[in-house]
Amino acid sequence: MNDQEIGRVRALAGEFIRDRRTEGYADRTEEYIQWGVGYFAEFLKTRDEDKLESITADTMHKYQMHLYNQLGRRGEPLGLASQARALMSVRVLFRWLVRRGYMLADPSSGISLPRRKKPLPRGIMSRREIDRVLNAPNVDTPLGLRDRAILELMYSSGLRNNEVRSLAIIDVNTAEGEVRVRDGKGGVDRVVPLGGIAAKYVELYIREARAAILGWHEDPGVLFVGRFGGKMNATTINRWIVQRFAGRAGVKHSVTAHGVRHTCATHMLKGRASLRHIQRLLGHRSLESTQVYLRVEVSDLKRELKRCHPRERAAAKGGRPEGVPQWN
Repeated sequence: MNDQEIGRVRALAGEFIRDRRTEGYADRTEEYIQWGVGYFAEFLKTRDEDKLESITADTMHKYQMHLYNQLGRRGEPLGLASQARALMSVRVLFRWLVRRGYMLADPSSGISLPRRKKPLPRGIMSRREIDRVLNAPNVDTPLGLRDRAILELMYSSGLRNNEVRSLAIIDVNTAEGEVRVRDGKGGVDRVVPLGGIAAKYVELYIREARAAILGWHEDPGVLFVGRFGGKMNATTINRWIVQRFAGRAGVKHSVTAHGVRHTCATHMLKGRASLRHIQRLLGHRSLESTQVYLRVEVSDLKRELKRCHPRERAAAKGGRPEGVPQWN
């Protein structure tokens, strides 16, 4: 396909993305679509189709095979999640092109997205570990009090990294114990509970530390501000707060900001919270996303089985199981 027609594809993709904004799609969704369309445009440069309307189901099949064999930035094969994201971007674009009358049929309708494995949540801490992490910041300093408030909030309410960074002061009601998450994943707002201890530290941060950190800088309009008065970035939360204090607390395994969210959900489940309540807390669209924590519970159950079941205790002592004959 020549450069002029590829330019037309990119222009239509831009129009499509502008339409998505009017429908309330999140910025992250737009980024994924732009990324996926970019991959598709590079693929079209190697094809003989002269126009967008010439793309067929066979073209899309070859594109899927192209993605399967594509290498990522690190020289490794493109992961299944990235392949699925690239294909989905093109699928939603073609559906829009058909609805708007640019194409008569959708050549991507027969594409089956690759099935992605759902790994167990990583970075889950024990009760003792998360307690040590929460107590690690020095709350006698403004930044330490801020960091303690962030950690308590993340563990209490299961917020994502970007959700914490996007909070405004008015989004947190410490008196009522509520947090309003605006424009969460998928552009969905939700209200989640805020525990009493977390509310206390957030209130202390607002009253005693925020103005000191902000100093003479212009207020960025968010609850948690960086050391230079601006909005915090993802690395600050992840590396300089969560990972730094996990290291100080002696946590040996890898921990991320998302691991604190996983820890919150896992401890809620161990405390007999229902999956539906955890789903609402985390802002999952479907219960399937929340059920992954049941698999974590099975791992714990196996350990308890070995520790508590009389047959397992006997097996741990070694020797031949009872009733099994000795063969010569």
